[in-house]
Amino acid sequence: MKNLLDWLSRALDLSDTRGASALQDKFVTVSSVANAGHNQLFTIYKDLLPFIRTQIVGDFTAAHVNDSAWADGKLVLEESVLNSLEKQAQDLINAIN
Repeated sequence: MKNLLDWLSRALDLSDTRGASALQDKFVTVSSVANAGHNQLFTIYKDLLPFIRTQIVGDFTAAHVNDSAWADGKLVLEESVLNSLEKQAQDLINAIN
């Protein structure tokens, strides 16, 4: 992710390093599936995303990996996480329109 954001945030015109980038003014949000570290990750993204000239939309979503997923490979999301993901999607749609 780091390299992807790095390259996409660089100016399209290499002679103008402060010029427009592929990410400039794009609407973004972040969802994370992990067992820990969501708050640290979200803090970093809340600093980074405006710096690379993107527009953060809505709240970020944190999901935890259910114990059985390690055995059967099936991620089961809690209802609150599903609702948060749905709200994120709707917030992005609203921002675009």
